[in-house]
Amino acid sequence: MRPTNSAAALLAATLAVLPADAARAQDVFELPEIVVSGGLTAILATSFGRAFSVLTEAQIARLGTAHVADLLRALPGVSVSQSGGAGGPTQVRLRGAEGNHTVVLIDGVRVAAPETGEYDFGGLLAADIARIEVLRGPQSALFGANAIGGVILITTRAAAAGGGGGAVRAEVGADGTLAGEIALGHRAERLALGLSVARRSVGGFDISGDPGGRADGDENLTLNLGARYELAPGVSLGATLRMTDRTSDYDAFNFGAATPEGLVTDAPYARERREVFGSVFLLAEHWGGRAETELRLSFGRMDDRNTFAGAAITDTTGRRQAARLRSTFALDAGTLAEAGHTLTLALEAEKEGFGANDPALVWDPSQLDEQTRTNLAAVAEYRGELMPGLDLQIGLRHDANDRFADATTWSAGLSWRLPNGTTRLHLSAGTGVQNPTLYEQFGFIPGQFRGNPNLRPERSFGWDIGIEQAVLGGRGTIDVTWFQDRLTDEILTLFPPPDFIGTPVNDDGTSRRRGVEVAAGLALTEALRLGLSYTYTDARDPDGRREVRRPMHQARLALDWALPGGRTDLGLVVEHAAGRRDIDFTAPSFGARRIDMPAYTLVGLSAAHRLSDRVELTARVSNLFDVRYEEVQGYAAEGLNAFLGVRTTW
Repeated sequence: MRPTNSAAALLAATLAVLPADAARAQDVFELPEIVVSGGLTAILATSFGRAFSVLTEAQIARLGTAHVADLLRALPGVSVSQSGGAGGPTQVRLRGAEGNHTVVLIDGVRVAAPETGEYDFGGLLAADIARIEVLRGPQSALFGANAIGGVILITTRAAAAGGGGGAVRAEVGADGTLAGEIALGHRAERLALGLSVARRSVGGFDISGDPGGRADGDENLTLNLGARYELAPGVSLGATLRMTDRTSDYDAFNFGAATPEGLVTDAPYARERREVFGSVFLLAEHWGGRAETELRLSFGRMDDRNTFAGAAITDTTGRRQAARLRSTFALDAGTLAEAGHTLTLALEAEKEGFGANDPALVWDPSQLDEQTRTNLAAVAEYRGELMPGLDLQIGLRHDANDRFADATTWSAGLSWRLPNGTTRLHLSAGTGVQNPTLYEQFGFIPGQFRGNPNLRPERSFGWDIGIEQAVLGGRGTIDVTWFQDRLTDEILTLFPPPDFIGTPVNDDGTSRRRGVEVAAGLALTEALRLGLSYTYTDARDPDGRREVRRPMHQARLALDWALPGGRTDLGLVVEHAAGRRDIDFTAPSFGARRIDMPAYTLVGLSAAHRLSDRVELTARVSNLFDVRYEEVQGYAAEGLNAFLGVRTTW
C-alpha cells in the first residue's frame, strides 16, 4: 500500500523532533504508515483517536542516548525530573499527572514498584530498546489502575526477535563512562530468538557539590531474552525475560537544612536494585482467521537494598504476578485483516506484594510481613470504521479489588480524516483510576509513616481534541492538541498531632490539569530536516497552587542534516524548560512552601559516520555550554559531557 499524505503527516508530527531514516531514501517524503499498540490490539495510526507518540528502533539508535528517560524528553506532554546524575531516581510525568499515574509496560509486563506504584526510569538503558509508544490521557479502561496520565509501552530488541545477525557497540565518555552492548538474533523456519546484553559504568560526579565530595557513580547490567516458536500455522508460543542489576551511589538529603546548598551533602550511600521481569504467552488464530486469542502469564520481582559505607540499612522485595486472556473477533469480515469492525474481550488477574527481608533492619516485626492484594478485571473494546475516514474506538473496564472499592472506567477515541486528504481531527475522552500504593495502604515504617487501609482510589476524567495538518505540499506537518483533566480523591500525606506521624488521606477537592501539545516537522530539503515540539502545562492542586516538578513551558528544536555522500549525519538539539516549581524543604518552611526554579536551556550535538555498511562511528555532546541547573532542588544536574562510540553489525 502506498503511504497516504495523512500517514506521512502523522509520522512527522508524532516523531516531531526526531531524525527519520527516510531522509536518506530516494524520496524523502515516502514515509510508512504506522501501526501502534493503542489498546488491546494494534491499530493503524491514522485511525487512532487518542494522542500518542512513537519512537522506532532506527530513531532510537540514531539519537544515541544512553537512557530511555532522555528519549522521552523529546516527546510532547512528557516531563522528566532526575535527582542527580546517571542512575539517580528519575520520575516521568505525562500531562502534569504524578509519576505513579503512568503505567509502564516492558514487553507487555507491568514494571512499576508495588510499594510506590511508580517505575524509576533511572535504571532503564536505551541500549536494548526497539520501540517506545506513549499514549497520553486517561487509559485505565484498557490498561487498569495507574493510567491516569497515560501509558508508556516499551518493546526490547530481544523480545522483537526480528531476525538473524547481531550488533556490537562500545562507547566511552565523560565522568569515567564505559559502555558496551551486544545483540544477537536467530531466525529459523519456525523459531525466532533474540538476546541482548548491555553494560554501562559511570564514574559520575558529586551531586552534593560539596568541596572534596566523592563522585556518585552508577553500574548497570541489563540482560534481555526473547523467544517465539510456531507450534502450527497461526499458533505461536513465546517467552520474554528481562533482568537489570544496578548499583547507584547517592548522598544524604537533609530535611530542614538552613540553606538550599545544605539540603544534599556528601555521604557514602548506595542503592542496589535487581529487577527481574518475564512472561510466557500463547497466541492463536482460529475460526479461519476471524478471531485471535492470546493467553499471557507474567511476573516481576524487585529486590531493593540500601547501604551506608557498605553496610545494609534496608532490604525489601516487591512482587507481582499477572494473567491475561484476550480474544479479538472480526464483526464484519471473514478475517481480522479485512475487518472494519472488531470486538476485543479480556479477563485479567493480578497479585502484588511487598515486604522487608532482614529482621535486623526493621523498626518493627510487622515490616517483615509481606502485604499482598489482588485485582480481577473484565475488559471490552470496540473498534470500527463508521464511514471512510471516520474511525471510533470505545473501551470499558471493571476492576474488582480485594482491599478497597471496585472501579469501572471507560474511554473513547475518534479520528476523522477530512476529504481534503491533508487534515485529520482527533479527539478522545476517558476516566482513570489510581489505586493507593502499598506504602499508603499499609505503612511499613512504624513511628514515621502510618498506613491508611480506608483510602479510596484516586479518580480522574480527561479529554483532548487535536488537529493534524499537512503543510507546504506535504513537506511538513503540524499537530496541535488541547487537553484537560480533573482529579478527585487525590491522596496526600498529612502530619497530624499529637504524634505528627505521616498519614495518607484523600483530599476533598479537585486537582485540575490543562495544556497544549504541539509537534511539527519540516523537510527543508532532502538532506535537512527540522523538528519542533512544545508543551504548555498548567497543573494545580485543589487549593489552586501549581504542582511541583512540572515545567509550565517545555520546548525542543532539532535539526538533522545528512551530508553529501550519504555517509555522515549531523544533529543539533536545543531544549528549554521554564515555569518550574519545587517544594522548599529548608527551614523554616519544612516542605510547606513552594519555590520557583530557574529556567534553563540546553544544547546538544551529535554525529554519525558510516565507514561501511556494517561499521558506524558516533559522537555526541550533551549540555554543550555547561549550564548549571537542577531538576530537583538540591541535586546538581550533569554538566558538559562528550561521548565517542563505534557500532558494527552483521
